[in-house]
Amino acid sequence: EKHDFGKITQGEKVSYSFVFKNTGGSDLVISSAQGSCGCTVPSYPHVPVKAGETSKIDVVFNSEGKSGLVQKTVTLVTNCNQSTKVIAISSTVIVPEEE
Repeated sequence: EKHDFGKITQGEKVSYSFVFKNTGGSDLVISSAQGSCGCTVPSYPHVPVKAGETSKIDVVFNSEGKSGLVQKTVTLVTNCNQSTKVIAISSTVIVPEEE
């Protein structure tokens, strides 16, 4: 539910795949996935994930214009009893020294 990219250089784009398994008894439908800002872009399965199947949510973070400790979230809306689920990424963005 959380991923730390560690130290990255400002301007770098990094990505991570959150792999999950549908442990419920029926299809899992993700109706939306929203990043907390334009720098965090999720992609998710647009088809139902059948019971017992594994799928993934890919998150791309663009560190352009960011510095220091950065924490962002992706909010998923699903057909589960708890309809929203939040996953998080973090990173320490290092600003290169100008010569």
